[in-house]
Amino acid sequence: MIDNNIVKSLGAGSGVDSANIIKQLKEIEQAGPQARIDAKKLKAETQISDFGLISSSLTALKTAATALTDKEGFFSKSASYTPSEAFTPVKLDTKVASGTYAFDVTQIAKSQSLSSTKFSSLSDAVGTGTLTFELGSWDSGSTNFTLDGTKTGASVTIDSSNNTLQGLRDAINKAAFGVQAAVVKDGTGYRLALTASSGQNNQLRIGVSEDGGTPSNTDNTGLSRFAFDETTKQMGEDQKGQDAAFTVNGLSLTRDKNKIDDVVEGFTFQLSKADPGKVVSVTISDDKAFAEEKVRAFVDAYNTFLGAVKPAFAFDQEKQKYGSLAGDSLGKSVLSSVKSVIAAAIPGLSGANMTALTNVGIRTEISDGSLKINETDFKKAFENNYADVQRLFAPDTRSSNSAISVNSFGKQTEPGSYNVVVTTPPKQGFYTGAALAGSFPLDSTGKTYQFKIKVNGVESNSITLPADKNYTDANALVSQLQTSINSDANLLAAGITLTADMSGGAIKLTSTRFGTNSTVELTEVHADTAADLGLSVAKGTSGVDVAGTIDGVAAFGFANVLRPELGAKSEGLNLIVGENATSATVTYTKGFGGELTSLVDKFLLSKGLLDNRKTELNSQLDSFKDDQKDLDRRISAFETRMSRQFRAMESILNGMSGSGKYLDNLFKSLPFTASNN
Repeated sequence: MIDNNIVKSLGAGSGVDSANIIKQLKEIEQAGPQARIDAKKLKAETQISDFGLISSSLTALKTAATALTDKEGFFSKSASYTPSEAFTPVKLDTKVASGTYAFDVTQIAKSQSLSSTKFSSLSDAVGTGTLTFELGSWDSGSTNFTLDGTKTGASVTIDSSNNTLQGLRDAINKAAFGVQAAVVKDGTGYRLALTASSGQNNQLRIGVSEDGGTPSNTDNTGLSRFAFDETTKQMGEDQKGQDAAFTVNGLSLTRDKNKIDDVVEGFTFQLSKADPGKVVSVTISDDKAFAEEKVRAFVDAYNTFLGAVKPAFAFDQEKQKYGSLAGDSLGKSVLSSVKSVIAAAIPGLSGANMTALTNVGIRTEISDGSLKINETDFKKAFENNYADVQRLFAPDTRSSNSAISVNSFGKQTEPGSYNVVVTTPPKQGFYTGAALAGSFPLDSTGKTYQFKIKVNGVESNSITLPADKNYTDANALVSQLQTSINSDANLLAAGITLTADMSGGAIKLTSTRFGTNSTVELTEVHADTAADLGLSVAKGTSGVDVAGTIDGVAAFGFANVLRPELGAKSEGLNLIVGENATSATVTYTKGFGGELTSLVDKFLLSKGLLDNRKTELNSQLDSFKDDQKDLDRRISAFETRMSRQFRAMESILNGMSGSGKYLDNLFKSLPFTASNN
């Protein structure tokens, strides 16, 4: 910068205000470039602000659009019912079918309760050995027990580490097989109380194998005090287990619990007491009012969105200029893309009764582009064509074959119809023994039916069927096998189960999983097991992974799940294939809510279009700082140059002033001049 003393000295001899002239010249030189920098900076800052406004407005719009994709929004149900102390609706989900249902409760489910003899304290010894708990049903006199092979019991071992009444209680509870154990003090002593799950087939048979032999039933010592089977009932039965009994629209049904969720799909209800003859009428219907509310909320959100972003694009009459994004290609693309989804038909709905918002009375106003609802058409669509309205707004999947279903879809899945062909159906791994040597009834007295089994790569402990038992038929035998295998601790810990049944007179054990990892293998077999049950050490037949094509392109199959190849239009579809499936046409649509949500996500994606644009604008602002520094340096140099030039001018003027005075004095000294006369 020029020294202040120099600036002040300018004009001292000439009478010209050089400092002021330099200042004005500097301002003139700087004005044009500075105005251009300020204008570009202001535009960039305004655009950043307006893009931020668009982002926040899109986020609000997305929230309203996402609400349309929520099944609770368009598939929620409402119910009305007659008041009753016996029957109470608990939950409605989106799967429940609309209709009227009549319920009559004749019996509620109860749990079997057993209690032991008295003990003097919690620390009393109970004896060592093994208690075997099996689940099934007792007849009315509790003399004959029928094992339920679908239920999983447990074996509880009592040794020196837990040989107390309290230790027994804890061991039973730790086995976690649906039976609750408690120690109850009745005023004169302590009793072990067992409460099974409710239901006729959840009653207990308790067998005892004591260390050192089994005492007689009358000894009332050791673990035999907890026996409850056909021959020994040391535990007292305080309440028998029973099923709930009721009718639905005249159809008689039973269930093993009072909170029931598997009668009318998606409808859960509670039975509180028997009240025969008093029919409870339940009417279930689509909650159309809730869905209407979601659509109206979206229309309001869209109109709010338009109002919020309009200043960024429109002409401002007061300022006489357009908004900062009026000429911006990205800004205009955001607005036009959203408007396009509003006006266009929904992809994948070709041929459907409703394909666009206009079909439900939602119109675009010509004047300002806002949405307006034609109430007559809107109400008519919801009342008369609600299924089509649901499909218009919410995502929808369909399959022409119930054996092939869509389990899930992804954000990248494109709407449309896809042809699925199953070339190899999925299979479960299984083992089939030899035909049973004997006939039923099968008496296991004196026999040891023991073996080890490996299922899906996990080997069991040694499994032993209850001793000295008479199996009346094949069903009783395979039920016991299934229960004993599924009760094994190793298999339980791995979440592995299998089913047991008869095939051609032989026992067949089948893994409940599909695919090549589904295997069943017997690794150890006792001689009695081999001789009587036809089981031997051998590997069974492994399962098979599903294979097939989607739109003619090989798909990826694992177990019973078929997925499209990466990059395909159908990528993201997750198909569950049944073992008898052959082919199907699968259709997927995002619905209006899904289409708009996907579009907005593209703009709002981290490091997406809007993020990148704002980053670019911020970079421009940084470049304007460099431009300002360059301008400041150029103006400073200009000021210095002007100062030097004016100093030179002052020097010349001062020299000319001195020469003038000299000439004037010289002139005055000449003879014959006027001043000398």
